[in-house]
Amino acid sequence: MEQESLTILFAFVAGIAAFFSPCQLPLLLLYLGVLSGSVAGEDGLPQRNRVVFNSVNFVAGFSLVFVVLGLLASWFAAFFAVWGLTLQRLAGTMIVLFGLYLAGIFRPALFSKERRVRYVPKVAGPGTSLLMGVAFAAGWTPCIGPVLGSILLLTAVTGGGVSLLAAFALGLGLPYLLAALLVERTGRWVSRFAVWLPHLQRIFGLFMVVVGVAIFFGLLTRLAALAY
Repeated sequence: MEQESLTILFAFVAGIAAFFSPCQLPLLLLYLGVLSGSVAGEDGLPQRNRVVFNSVNFVAGFSLVFVVLGLLASWFAAFFAVWGLTLQRLAGTMIVLFGLYLAGIFRPALFSKERRVRYVPKVAGPGTSLLMGVAFAAGWTPCIGPVLGSILLLTAVTGGGVSLLAAFALGLGLPYLLAALLVERTGRWVSRFAVWLPHLQRIFGLFMVVVGVAIFFGLLTRLAALAY
């Protein structure tokens, strides 16, 4: 497995880990409720097809913002080339901190506070769902910011284009789409499996720590060789 492929895989897993972060997962039912609340059928239950369509637009909204950020970062890759090692170590440090946060080892208050642009329309449609996704991306919570920032730094260092941010957006967006497909059962699922979520967060956290250390010391090439 080449280093580029391994980095893209890491970005995808980082997106999934960001979805399951303590300050992000609780927002799932809020967003899903807005996306489905105005498209209920006569029986009061959400109409799944329209909920899924709204969710696709929501994911497309924040994916568009992330991809544009990745494109901007790649454009400035040559400018940041002289600072490549410093940015690489900064990215590794941010990923390690995020991993420690997910693992419950390091819980600064800053990561738990919410700083986000709120856009919650009264009526959910394709256009408003897209704007919700844009607003979601424009106001990242601090606990997502470190891993997203680290991926932007890696993009600036490697000049990898939009692939890393697209992979991150895909990892973050797939759970939302899956929740929309299972909209009638998502609330029950979250309540039933809440006891297991801390364990899942620790697994993701330890994975992020390992990858962050590898990035800090420039060991991704060796990891890629082992994976191959």
